[in-house]
Amino acid sequence: MTVVKPNLGAHAGRVNNPLSFDEAYAQALANPNRTYHTTGNRTPFVVTATGGEKGKHANERVLRFMSDRRERARAYECCWGYRTNCNCTYIDCYTRAIEG
Repeated sequence: MTVVKPNLGAHAGRVNNPLSFDEAYAQALANPNRTYHTTGNRTPFVVTATGGEKGKHANERVLRFMSDRRERARAYECCWGYRTNCNCTYIDCYTRAIEG
Protein backbone atom coordinates (compact mmCIF):
# COMPACT_ATOMS: atom_id res chain seq x y z
CA MET A 1 0.00 0.00 0.00
CA THR A 2 1.46 3.34 -1.05
CA VAL A 3 0.88 6.32 1.20
CA VAL A 4 0.52 9.63 -0.60
CA LYS A 5 1.24 12.60 1.63
CA PRO A 6 0.15 16.14 0.76
CA ASN A 7 2.73 18.44 -0.81
CA LEU A 8 3.72 20.86 1.95
CA GLY A 9 6.32 22.72 -0.11
CA ALA A 10 10.02 23.12 0.60
CA HIS A 11 11.25 23.46 4.20
CA ALA A 12 7.77 23.05 5.67
CA GLY A 13 6.94 22.24 9.29
CA ARG A 14 9.50 22.24 12.07
CA VAL A 15 10.92 18.99 13.48
CA ASN A 16 12.97 18.41 16.60
CA ASN A 17 15.71 15.97 15.51
CA PRO A 18 17.71 14.08 18.15
CA LEU A 19 21.02 15.07 16.48
CA SER A 20 22.24 18.25 14.83
CA PHE A 21 23.13 18.11 11.14
CA ASP A 22 26.85 18.12 12.04
CA GLU A 23 26.37 15.23 14.48
CA ALA A 24 24.30 13.20 12.00
CA TYR A 25 26.83 13.83 9.21
CA ALA A 26 29.75 12.74 11.44
CA GLN A 27 27.84 9.65 12.52
CA ALA A 28 27.04 8.72 8.91
CA LEU A 29 30.73 9.07 7.97
CA ALA A 30 31.84 6.94 10.94
CA ASN A 31 29.13 4.26 10.44
CA PRO A 32 28.38 4.05 6.69
CA ASN A 33 26.67 0.66 6.95
CA ARG A 34 24.54 1.28 10.03
CA THR A 35 20.88 0.45 9.51
CA TYR A 36 18.18 2.72 10.87
CA HIS A 37 14.39 2.41 10.62
CA THR A 38 11.99 5.16 9.59
CA THR A 39 9.74 6.53 12.29
CA GLY A 40 6.61 5.74 10.25
CA ASN A 41 6.45 2.18 8.98
CA ARG A 42 9.91 1.15 10.24
CA THR A 43 11.42 0.83 6.74
CA PRO A 44 15.15 0.05 7.01
CA PHE A 45 17.56 2.61 5.55
CA VAL A 46 21.21 3.64 5.66
CA VAL A 47 22.60 7.17 5.59
CA THR A 48 25.34 8.15 3.15
CA ALA A 49 27.28 11.35 3.86
CA THR A 50 28.61 12.99 0.69
CA GLY A 51 28.95 16.34 -1.01
CA GLY A 52 26.50 17.85 -3.46
CA GLU A 53 27.61 17.29 -7.02
CA LYS A 54 25.84 19.97 -9.04
CA GLY A 55 23.10 22.55 -9.00
CA LYS A 56 22.43 25.07 -6.28
CA HIS A 57 23.87 22.73 -3.62
CA ALA A 58 27.15 21.95 -5.41
CA ASN A 59 29.96 21.30 -2.91
CA GLU A 60 27.60 21.33 0.10
CA ARG A 61 27.41 18.42 2.53
CA VAL A 62 24.41 16.17 2.01
CA LEU A 63 22.92 13.20 3.83
CA ARG A 64 21.38 10.69 1.43
CA PHE A 65 18.77 8.30 2.85
CA MET A 66 19.11 4.99 1.03
CA SER A 67 16.75 2.01 1.02
CA ASP A 68 17.20 -1.02 -1.24
CA ARG A 69 20.29 0.72 -2.67
CA ARG A 70 18.14 3.60 -3.96
CA GLU A 71 18.08 7.13 -2.71
CA ARG A 72 14.69 7.81 -1.16
CA ALA A 73 15.42 11.33 0.10
CA ARG A 74 18.27 13.69 0.91
CA ALA A 75 18.91 16.47 3.38
CA TYR A 76 21.23 19.42 3.12
CA GLU A 77 22.11 21.48 6.17
CA CYS A 78 19.49 24.07 5.20
CA CYS A 79 16.81 21.32 5.27
CA TRP A 80 17.66 20.06 8.76
CA GLY A 81 14.92 20.64 11.28
CA TYR A 82 12.10 20.67 8.71
CA ARG A 83 9.58 18.00 7.73
CA THR A 84 10.45 18.45 4.03
CA ASN A 85 13.65 19.18 2.12
CA CYS A 86 14.41 21.63 -0.70
CA ASN A 87 12.67 19.29 -3.16
CA CYS A 88 9.47 19.09 -1.04
CA THR A 89 10.25 15.46 -0.11
CA TYR A 90 9.36 14.41 3.42
CA ILE A 91 12.57 13.81 5.37
CA ASP A 92 11.37 13.85 8.98
CA CYS A 93 10.74 10.09 9.03
CA TYR A 94 14.50 9.71 8.36
CA THR A 95 16.03 12.60 10.29
CA ARG A 96 14.15 11.84 13.51
CA ALA A 97 15.28 8.18 13.32
CA ILE A 98 19.00 9.05 13.41
CA GLU A 99 20.10 8.81 17.01
CA GLY A 100 23.52 8.57 18.59
